[in-house]
Amino acid sequence: MSHTGVLRVATLGITSAIVATLFTGCVYRREVVPAASPPTTVIVTPGERVVNYPDGRWELRGTGATTDPYYWVWVPTGAMPPNPPPVPRLPR
Repeated sequence: MSHTGVLRVATLGITSAIVATLFTGCVYRREVVPAASPPTTVIVTPGERVVNYPDGRWELRGTGATTDPYYWVWVPTGAMPPNPPPVPRLPR
């Protein structure tokens, strides 16, 4: 191969490498993970015994006494609230 042929092959190789580098480039992918939302805490004052939501409500029942503890009941929108279950007796 003559000097001109070697020069052409080298030029073609270098040009091909430059074109390949320009058209491929580096790909960088960064996934964004949303921050976890803190848990929701509902503080109910003595006068508030119902927490409303679009699809229903939570009702706080019971008196808070040891024989009738507080408990929450979910009532879906459009439903009649069920009768409260009997309070379980504490072992003596």
